[in-house]
Amino acid sequence: MKDKSKQVWYLYAHDIKELKRECYEIIATLYVQLGQAPEAEIVVQMTNLFCNDLATNYGSMELNEVKFALNKHIRENDGPHFVNVPTWNEALRSYKMTKALKKQTNQIDQYEVYKKRVESFSKVIDKRETKKIGNANNNK
Repeated sequence: MKDKSKQVWYLYAHDIKELKRECYEIIATLYVQLGQAPEAEIVVQMTNLFCNDLATNYGSMELNEVKFALNKHIRENDGPHFVNVPTWNEALRSYKMTKALKKQTNQIDQYEVYKKRVESFSKVIDKRETKKIGNANNNK
C-alpha cells in the first residue's frame, strides 16, 4: 500500500510548513545546480509559486518524485534552464506523461527503479560492520 503521507496534497493539508520547507530546498538546489545565485527574496517568492503549483497541479506526486523529475529534466534537456513556472511545469508534466504511458504499457517507471536502487543500497550499507584496520598505536 502506498504511503500517502509523502504526497504533496497530504503535506499541503496536514503540514504546510513542512511542504514549504521542502519546496524551498528544492528551489534552492535547482538554483545551485544551474549555477544561478538569486536574491533571497526571489527564492522565497519562487518557493511560494512552486508550492502552490505543486498543490494545485501535482498533488498526487511525492516530493522525492518531484525532485527526481526536475533533476532528470535539467540533465536530459538542452538549456538554457531557468528556475521558473514554465520550466518546472514542463518538467513535471513531461514526467507525469511518461509515467502514465509506461503504466499503460505495463513498463516499470524510472522513478520506481531509482527508488528501489536507493532502498537496496541503503539496506546493504546499514548491514555492514565497521572493521578496524591496523592498530593506530603501533604504527609509529
